[in-house]
Amino acid sequence: MIRFVFLLLASSMVYAQSNRFYYELKFKPDTIANQEIKEFFITDINPKSVKYFSLIDYKNDSITKNVSSESRYERTQLYHYIKRDRNSFDNINYLSAGSTPVQLKSHDEMKWSILPETKMMGSIKVQAARTHFGGRQWTAWFAESIPFPEGPYKFRGLPGMILEIYDDRRYYHFTLVRNKVLDKEYNTSGIVETFFGEKPLLIDKKKYIQLKLQEYADPLADMKGGNMPTLIDEHGNKISVDFKQMTIEAQRELKSNNNFIEKEFIINYK
Repeated sequence: MIRFVFLLLASSMVYAQSNRFYYELKFKPDTIANQEIKEFFITDINPKSVKYFSLIDYKNDSITKNVSSESRYERTQLYHYIKRDRNSFDNINYLSAGSTPVQLKSHDEMKWSILPETKMMGSIKVQAARTHFGGRQWTAWFAESIPFPEGPYKFRGLPGMILEIYDDRRYYHFTLVRNKVLDKEYNTSGIVETFFGEKPLLIDKKKYIQLKLQEYADPLADMKGGNMPTLIDEHGNKISVDFKQMTIEAQRELKSNNNFIEKEFIINYK
């Protein structure tokens, strides 16, 4: 059972500052395998913007700014970050296509049906709501006592903060676990607006699919282009690389991690 730790309530929220909400996400990257992954994501509600990104890359960003000998980078399992203006359904999507970071613009307005069901999450009363988004049916539980019409990822538009949301198949399940007020807006320029300093290419959905299919056709293109360091064994001998087998394994990984939260981002690999 998850313990909810809310460091601020409606009465103490500071609207002129940034409010950070931490969500636990349980998700299944493959619809066939039953593997479930858990990762934490952040929704920052700033005076003028809302940003959604992984806690892992937030920590990586901190390491980049404060490098030490004990620093260790991790890798997020879901690089699909979001930025939008406050009170808007117009999102900027930050993703990757192979080694290329990209950005796409989308309008993602949701039509909610508010239901009579209520329950308690910790000491906070929440109410149910339903919507169809990204090819999936979603159930959300929102708290009117936390008067932000926001939630994780692109989910927003309810008369209160979304504390929990999941799709009917439970492929994706977000749960708010804690929150805090920031002294000032966190600078995400190294992890959202750029991919650790690399500016993303502005493209449309058609181009994104084209790049993903190119990645699948030759997932080792960068390595073959001379960007792979020479591998040496313990005796100083050069290790030969089996590109064919590595390609098969890379393609298998792309196919098995293709259960995107929005079905329109799922690529029909052949």
